[in-house]
Amino acid sequence: MKNLTSHLLLFLLPLLVVACQKEGKKYYHVEGTVFHTYYSIKYESEQPRDEEIAAVFSHIDSVANPFNPHSLLYAINNNLPQYSDSSLLYLFGKATEVSRATGGHYDITVGPLVNAWGFGYEPSPYEGGVPQTVIDSLRQFVGYEKVKVVADTLQKEDSRTSIDMASIAKGYTSDMVAEALRAKGVENYMVEIGGEIAYCGKNPQHKPWTIGVNVPTLDKLGSKNGELEAILSLEGKGGVATSGNYRNYKVNEEGVLFAHTIDPIEGIPVQRDVLSATILAPDCATADALATACMLVGSEQAMALVKKWSKVECLLLVADKESPKGYRQMMSEGMKKYLSNP
Repeated sequence: MKNLTSHLLLFLLPLLVVACQKEGKKYYHVEGTVFHTYYSIKYESEQPRDEEIAAVFSHIDSVANPFNPHSLLYAINNNLPQYSDSSLLYLFGKATEVSRATGGHYDITVGPLVNAWGFGYEPSPYEGGVPQTVIDSLRQFVGYEKVKVVADTLQKEDSRTSIDMASIAKGYTSDMVAEALRAKGVENYMVEIGGEIAYCGKNPQHKPWTIGVNVPTLDKLGSKNGELEAILSLEGKGGVATSGNYRNYKVNEEGVLFAHTIDPIEGIPVQRDVLSATILAPDCATADALATACMLVGSEQAMALVKKWSKVECLLLVADKESPKGYRQMMSEGMKKYLSNP
């Protein structure tokens, strides 16, 4: 599973505002870094909403940042006294829902294995690969079923179990920023945090918001670098997220490539036939988690997985040696209306 980039400390760069006049309202463009990743927020409003955006970032930092010693998640992972918080309970509930649907292949307790393989926030001593004995030892306290909700708090069966919301937190943060904007009457916005997007309404040109789906890069999984595979035209309100292994991998001394997607059941990096998974959903948290899940289960199971959710669509780029590009598209029927060629 993908991990939050490096330490989840909260860094807010000065907000950059670009405005476009429209009937007393302006389109603002706010960008910077947060949680060590890039964000870009475009919205139409009578005035800047910097305070509302910063408040969301601060709240997520205080709840779901495993590196903030004052956060709730830090307390849970370090077996300290905790309190109840609706955001963390929502994140855990959503993640558990996806975990059950994938038979445990998607799991927010996979962090120790991610660290062991060198994709986490701690350096790994196993440069040539993690010994099976270590994998077996770590798997003893990895598993979403080892965490329960008791009296509106998260309780662990094993004190060594740790929770990492990386595969869902950015999507949820995009949702929360969008909710904060809507609470102030904002009807047109696109919120992107680390590539996870919540959107609604129209762009400054009064057209649907559009985003590109990248082709996997040449030096990683055999496709052309820097090109777009497709363009999505985003109608209405919802969330979109893309996951892929082609930008995050390691190569050992023998030249063996290790993808950053770690299967908690097998305990090893896995590269299924899905090179990239793009999910459209009613909310970005769902899209974020499902995009990661699709990478873990492979194309056939991914297509079946998406059907379990209402109003969720997918575009998969699937490895295909017989294709001149080295891959082909698979998509749900409902995704077709959002797609156009780049």
